[in-house]
Amino acid sequence: MGSDLLFLTTSHHPLTTMPVTALVLVLIAAVLHAFWNFLAKDARDSSAFMWWGVSVGATWYGAWMLTQAWLGVPRTIWLLLAVSLFMEVAYVGLITRGYAAGDLSQVYPIARGAPPLLIALWSAIFLGERLPLLGYIGIALLVVGVYLASLPSLDDFWKPLRALSHRPAQWALLAAVTVSVYSTLDKVGVSYSTPLVYNAWVYAGIGLGYAPVVWSRANRASTIREFKSNWRRIAIGSVATIGSYLLALTGMSMTAASYVGAVRATSVVMGALMGWLLLKERFGAVRVFAAATMVAGLLLVAIA
Repeated sequence: MGSDLLFLTTSHHPLTTMPVTALVLVLIAAVLHAFWNFLAKDARDSSAFMWWGVSVGATWYGAWMLTQAWLGVPRTIWLLLAVSLFMEVAYVGLITRGYAAGDLSQVYPIARGAPPLLIALWSAIFLGERLPLLGYIGIALLVVGVYLASLPSLDDFWKPLRALSHRPAQWALLAAVTVSVYSTLDKVGVSYSTPLVYNAWVYAGIGLGYAPVVWSRANRASTIREFKSNWRRIAIGSVATIGSYLLALTGMSMTAASYVGAVRATSVVMGALMGWLLLKERFGAVRVFAAATMVAGLLLVAIA
């Protein structure tokens, strides 16, 4: 969620290598992000779980931020922030639909691995930006990885329409579209604020914006049951999602943003591994390979 804006900011850090401390912090951040999604997928009601985790996290994170900084943001970005929040709320609805219909090892890698591909596409179409050859090789690897992850089985490798008709892959790809849009908007928004303050608004906005869904008459009882039966995991999840952001931010203060983004991309492999090894999902090994292919593509794009 909100932490994606970190890796779209430009950094001119003087270091030419990534310090070991920064590497460790960002790897932990990647594990936490994948673990947060594992918890959501493993919940009885993924939609309610994710709302509770974000809302609990927004409460303690917002309270802490009030002691650290003024939380106001300029009026010039209110509309931009509102559109970003709309896309963030849509993301929660789409990713949890994906988890309800499919596997973590499929939905998570697509939803998190495809956005850089889409951002490159938007940049080429609307901004006329072009990548070096190495960048296009990375894009090709991203396409291959996303396609492999979207397949219901290897038997469908030569049936692209079969892959596109698979409902969990559809939800994941739609979620990836929302990530690519809100990440691009957040790149602009954070330039008028600070990542810590901006992200406080993002988490609070998701909690408020998604509340009508989980507290609707049809979902209210399930939302209450989810908290009663799973409040410990919800508390852990709130720490995982916000802790991932804070650790990544700390790592970025020590080195270049491109290094942080590249290392944090390993979360898609970790998510696929959790689905395969912990949730015993079928085709897990293939999806881990697909996620690794995405990471290889992301690394090439980052260094191009």
